[in-house]
Amino acid sequence: MKKIIFVKPALETDAVWDPIRTCSYLGMWYLASHLKSKGHDVTYLDEVVRNNGLSKRTLFKREIKGDNITETHLAQSYEEFSSQKMQDYHNLSPENFIEKYSAFSEEGKVSRTMVRTGNSLEDTLVEIEKINPDVVGIPLIATANYLPATRLAKAIKTKFPNIKVIFGGQHISAGPEAFIKENPYVDQIVTGDAISVIEDVIEGRRLEKIVHGGFRAMEEFPILDPSIIENTGYPIEPTYTYPTNGRKSVDFMFSKGCFRRCEFCVAGSQKGNHITATDYERLEEQLSELKKYGIEELVIQDDAFLRDPKHRKEDLPKILGLMKKYGFYWQNNGGIEFEGLDDFVTEQLIKYNREGEGRVTSLYVPFNPRIWNKEQSAAKSMSSRYHENAENLKKLREEGGIYIFTSAIIGTPEQTEEAFNEELQTDKELIQHGYLDSALCLSATMLPGTRWYESNGHNIVNKKDYAGYSLFATHHKTENLESKDIERLMVTWTKSLDEIQKTYHWGTGFPNIQTKLFERGQ
Repeated sequence: MKKIIFVKPALETDAVWDPIRTCSYLGMWYLASHLKSKGHDVTYLDEVVRNNGLSKRTLFKREIKGDNITETHLAQSYEEFSSQKMQDYHNLSPENFIEKYSAFSEEGKVSRTMVRTGNSLEDTLVEIEKINPDVVGIPLIATANYLPATRLAKAIKTKFPNIKVIFGGQHISAGPEAFIKENPYVDQIVTGDAISVIEDVIEGRRLEKIVHGGFRAMEEFPILDPSIIENTGYPIEPTYTYPTNGRKSVDFMFSKGCFRRCEFCVAGSQKGNHITATDYERLEEQLSELKKYGIEELVIQDDAFLRDPKHRKEDLPKILGLMKKYGFYWQNNGGIEFEGLDDFVTEQLIKYNREGEGRVTSLYVPFNPRIWNKEQSAAKSMSSRYHENAENLKKLREEGGIYIFTSAIIGTPEQTEEAFNEELQTDKELIQHGYLDSALCLSATMLPGTRWYESNGHNIVNKKDYAGYSLFATHHKTENLESKDIERLMVTWTKSLDEIQKTYHWGTGFPNIQTKLFERGQ
């Protein structure tokens, strides 16, 4: 038996653009559940929320020029900064706001006001010393948190040289050799899905520096053990979802993989990627186990929840039937396929909200650029091409009482300012005419491992600007738009829609509903 800690490090995010997100790492939870079922002693630490971590926020300035990164503590509190930012957001024009807050005010230099959220490095080391593990696993699922994750690893190896430190996650899979070269103190890394190799790594049967997990089917994943995260410290009201109104919630996926090969997305770029789903017998066992621990709402993170006509006709009613059997509220945060939102699916979702315990509370329906429309307004081209599905958005809102929102990606390689204006006008009309509640805007981040990174990575201002690899902060320019232009357009988007839409903390650094939570028709 080995003693293992999985640690989600504290967050370091751009204080202007990024909302603070609290969520469990499903991959980490699966690995912990698997190893616990094999008899190992496993601890799951989320340093963003453990021991009231959300209240521990420190502000600092991070400046990047060439290969040099300097950081300076700021005496101002995060709350003071946020209050001033929101005042300026409301009172200044987008141009003047960006002149004050842009990360790109000096040629060749990136300067960000950052906030660190969660326990200090010293506090994390104290907790690790108490547990005295054989192995510490650190997930680097997002390049944006590269520095706190690697600094934690280095501190562990410095203070506890006998502890084995392993890494996995999106950033690792995208560039394993480079990561090992940059971080030689890391003992081992696992690319892809670690579920099939993690026990061999933990027990020392796999000793190579880079272990390849590949793409694994859902049948290889265990039943999630809710006891592992029971006392982690996640807030009852998450900061990254539509409001749960006090219902205890967890992230969940019915399937993994994606059938698309979107240029901006990591999921469709993984080698061997395909869609694989949990069978219904195991799914019922999982839902029953979650219910036993008082889980009332599921935050669905599937990349392909509505993947093909056969799945929608045959499988979706069974999935909805199982959730209804256990009375789950649920929302989809991973993205509902707009192309799959046909009449049958729409009626199934409305039906879910008409009877019994449990409701669909929110659906994220992104109008993402596809191969066929990437030089056009995605919202306009998709809502026109699938007009009947657009009508179903209105039905879901009016008859189902479901909060429906979308997003636009700002600063895509092909986008011009004219195309941006067309996208904004289309989404404004969709909200005004009752098809949507809100339309968020995301930055066209060039994530390692994606085709955008391969073809447009040269437009990233500085590749060591790790906080810029966020869905909310800009880190690049394009052939048509400078970095400050993209930032300006993101502020323009949100300010233009503020009077007609309702947004929440999780989807934007500029929410326009700060205190009052609502549920329509529930």
